[in-house]
Amino acid sequence: MNAGHVHVVGLTGNLGAGKSTVAWLLRELGARVIDADVIVRGLLADDAELQAAIRARFGPTVFAGPQVDRAALAARVFASASELATLERIVYPRLARETARLLETPADAPLTFLEAIKVVEGPNGDRLDALWVVESDPASQLQRAVARGMRLADAEARLAVQTGVDAKVTAFARRRPGRPVWRIANRGTLADLRDAVRTAWEATRAALR
Repeated sequence: MNAGHVHVVGLTGNLGAGKSTVAWLLRELGARVIDADVIVRGLLADDAELQAAIRARFGPTVFAGPQVDRAALAARVFASASELATLERIVYPRLARETARLLETPADAPLTFLEAIKVVEGPNGDRLDALWVVESDPASQLQRAVARGMRLADAEARLAVQTGVDAKVTAFARRRPGRPVWRIANRGTLADLRDAVRTAWEATRAALR
């Protein structure tokens, strides 16, 4: 790989596709994984300016005391594409800054992955050298979401507003022309997924040398 250059790979896939499992398998292989959801949760909990901006736009009903009620906020924005876009405009600049800070932190890892549902469309899409898209069938995605404690209606609402896999790949090709894409199928066993991840990992490392 080029000395001094941090190769950044987007890791995406919709609700219940298996991104978190793929991220775990990547860490086993020695990757650094930066999870946008973890960053956003930290910002919502600790960034007073962000909290104030959310309160000003969405009102007190998405708060539990001084803290953002993430469940209430999610229910609000995933019911409306325009509300979701508004929240993203508030959050994305802060997410981009924090991600940049983390990317500038040295790490002993051959590849860095940015994990997010909207990693292509979001503020860090121009940083990506390659893209991994985890895909599964809708029934399995809903089943996984419900198993994690989400109500079925909420899971269906979130999936309804998320960009499809083909559209993600097309958007990446427009934003980062010529960069490689790997589609990781998560429709079998964990062993099957581990094999797919290892194969894509080796191919990605070879492509980004």
